[in-house]
Amino acid sequence: MNKKKFILFPLLAFVLSSCLFDSDDDGLSNWLSDQGMPSSYKVQTVTVGDLNPLSAEVYRDTLPKSAWRRGVFGTANGISYDAVFDFALDSAFLDTLNSADSAISYLHLRLWDSYYNDYYLPSNFFPIKEDLKLNVSWILSEKLKKNEFDKIGDAADDSVWSKELETWKAKNSADTTLSISIVKKDSLLTLDMPKALVDDLHKNKGYRRLQLRLSAPEAKHIYRFYGAGSVNYYPQLILVAKSKKDSPKSFGPKRAVNIYSNLEDCSDCLVLHGGGIDSLLVEFPSKPILKALADFYGDEFPYTVGDSNDVRQAVVMAVVTFFRDDSKGSQEMNLPILVQAGSFLDSADTSVINWEEYKKNKARVDSIGHPNVVFYPGDSLSLQVTYGMRDFINRASDGRTFKMLMRFSNTLIFDKDTYFYDHTTDNAGTIRLANGDTIKVASGDTLQVFTSDRDYARYDFSTIKSKPATLKLWLASKRGEE
Repeated sequence: MNKKKFILFPLLAFVLSSCLFDSDDDGLSNWLSDQGMPSSYKVQTVTVGDLNPLSAEVYRDTLPKSAWRRGVFGTANGISYDAVFDFALDSAFLDTLNSADSAISYLHLRLWDSYYNDYYLPSNFFPIKEDLKLNVSWILSEKLKKNEFDKIGDAADDSVWSKELETWKAKNSADTTLSISIVKKDSLLTLDMPKALVDDLHKNKGYRRLQLRLSAPEAKHIYRFYGAGSVNYYPQLILVAKSKKDSPKSFGPKRAVNIYSNLEDCSDCLVLHGGGIDSLLVEFPSKPILKALADFYGDEFPYTVGDSNDVRQAVVMAVVTFFRDDSKGSQEMNLPILVQAGSFLDSADTSVINWEEYKKNKARVDSIGHPNVVFYPGDSLSLQVTYGMRDFINRASDGRTFKMLMRFSNTLIFDKDTYFYDHTTDNAGTIRLANGDTIKVASGDTLQVFTSDRDYARYDFSTIKSKPATLKLWLASKRGEE
């Protein structure tokens, strides 16, 4: 076999250590040592261009999601988000309500203040004013025994309840139109419950369970509120018996969930939505990757002598770069969104997903920002797949393909921040945000790197099927005689 001998020049070592590891000249050697590889290993790069995927598919998780800490309802960028609450209405008050001349009811939602009071949001983001067509549907149980009533909201029953919500079968529903206006510093959203719901509650008594669903498929916004598990901030259903001697009674939900509905019909589109847990699975063929490695090394690859694991090299870094077109996306916050990458690894003969640890190239970020974001200047998206490619190369002899996952992560306020934690300002002044807006800060202000809530965005990655990707590998290798 032809064996290539590598010579690692001091300049190459410096470039690798400073660019990949944000460290000094010893950074590369230290990193190799941490990975269990001798610092004498040689590092070179291999680039695989024109890499076309075998397949690309979006997996949309539409199962109900717990709204224990925070919840949403409304519509944004092709997805409608419904909120469902599970209330336990006590016997004493419903008996009083039943005997009253009339009744009213309204729902208080405590808005997510860290979002609505976030001064990083665009200046024109608030106020939100709209006439909201709200559909309220509900399931009111028959009379319950006391022990049945006490078990409503039992944590052990959460998964059963969520499963039942996949086939929501409400006996009653009503449309109502509300005028909603939100400005910064607002903390309370009051939703008047429709007369049909009030009448239903009014005529019943005894221990009851009320499951209440809010839908607003024609809304222009997502409304964020504290979920059922946030002490002192949870939603409250308020019932008022129209009688002089009876005061209003409020009921907090035992639990709450969000249900997602896709309003788009495009089976061939590779559309990811933020806020949920959409995943894009991309599968690449092994042949062009292995051929590039064989051409580079000048011998058979993968090497199958011995235990069949080609451990003569280790992947120090692997980056897949896709073409991107932000014009096919839409979002709320007008800020860049990080894309998270995951890879499939072998674990005891079982394939598991490992989310990649993003290693930042400080020099690049300081100059032009992060490469793994969308809604940002440029036409490429670069994602690190080091763990997955390391596993793939060492097991490629069995003919497997390379698979990776993509999901939306956090919304980035400062596009050239390389530390990813909140900062305290030393001096008063003007700070530039990633979207070009500026804010004034005082000395001692705490600056967030990410927004307090994810952007409920939409992004079409369909160009992945028509535009080839590029794979770049940094390999620490020991092959043949040194």
